[in-house]
Amino acid sequence: MNKNTGLSVNHLPVLTWNHIGINEAQFPETELAEVEFDACYEKSGFGKEIAEIFDNIETGMGAEAVAFTMNHCTNPIFIRVKEGEKKVIEPLKYTFADGAKVCDVTYILAEKNSEVSVFQSYISEDDTASYHAGLTKIVALEGAKVTLIQTQLLNDSSLHSNDLGIKIEDSAKVELVQAELGAKMDYVGCMALLSGYCAEFVADTIYYGDEKRKTDLNFIARHTGKKTVSNMKAKGALFGETDKVYRGTIDFINGCKKAKGDESEETLIFSDKARNRTIPLILCDEEDVVGNHAATIGRINENRMFYLMSRGLSENEVKELVVRASYESVLSRITDEEIRSKVDSYLERRMIIE
Repeated sequence: MNKNTGLSVNHLPVLTWNHIGINEAQFPETELAEVEFDACYEKSGFGKEIAEIFDNIETGMGAEAVAFTMNHCTNPIFIRVKEGEKKVIEPLKYTFADGAKVCDVTYILAEKNSEVSVFQSYISEDDTASYHAGLTKIVALEGAKVTLIQTQLLNDSSLHSNDLGIKIEDSAKVELVQAELGAKMDYVGCMALLSGYCAEFVADTIYYGDEKRKTDLNFIARHTGKKTVSNMKAKGALFGETDKVYRGTIDFINGCKKAKGDESEETLIFSDKARNRTIPLILCDEEDVVGNHAATIGRINENRMFYLMSRGLSENEVKELVVRASYESVLSRITDEEIRSKVDSYLERRMIIE
């Protein structure tokens, strides 16, 4: 892929040296029929006046990705949970075969003091090259709680983008749980705006890279409300000649007094040919805040390896055990038995330790 082709996505909020190759990424476009997205509002019953709430929400992948996905949307989903309601939405399962091309747009509105859980999965059923561009926007009004769980198990020939924009108001909470484990090219962007008093955002993401896979992740927690809290975690394992970029940004805007943001990443590297770039970033325009970031990158501790092997495990078994253990915080949240079984089978098949 040429440097300047495709969609310009996953922009670092503050630019650094171009030669490092982390300021932005390029995700390929594909040929799809164009649609008039506004017409989807009436068909869904969501209502254009409500959907307009979502128009100005920024996403992690950026404006080009949003425009492309909306202009070529194949699957519009509108979820509204009314005040005080509690819902678990029927899982949104997307299966890819015969070179499928899917652009799904999901809007989730959680009204005051409501609760909703949404599950999205993307799984290949054959070895053909598929294309997926996903856009999910969430608005959590006062006191609402939204949980979004996503799993991605596309094959080695497929391209995948997962773009999220989130707005969280007073005392509301959004929790994002992600298993980004497949695809030849896997691009994820998430922008969470914590605009309300005591708003909270939690993200827990796992990723897996092997062979010549490309993984590009961009997470931004933007604090504008007072006493807001964000906690973004990512864990992954890299094999083969995989290339991975992780951008994690906590952005404290003037006026977000007493806000607190935490971000951390743990990366296990099992190959000398794997390439890892991690960019933890804290931007601060407010004095009365707390921001923490940490990154742990490297191989399994030799003492831990020796201890476990002395208990009868082989070197490969130890490595697999450690990788699965690091994934457990996410895997334990996948309660759909069919999807969990496919995730376990996928990992067992892919995890050839070098």
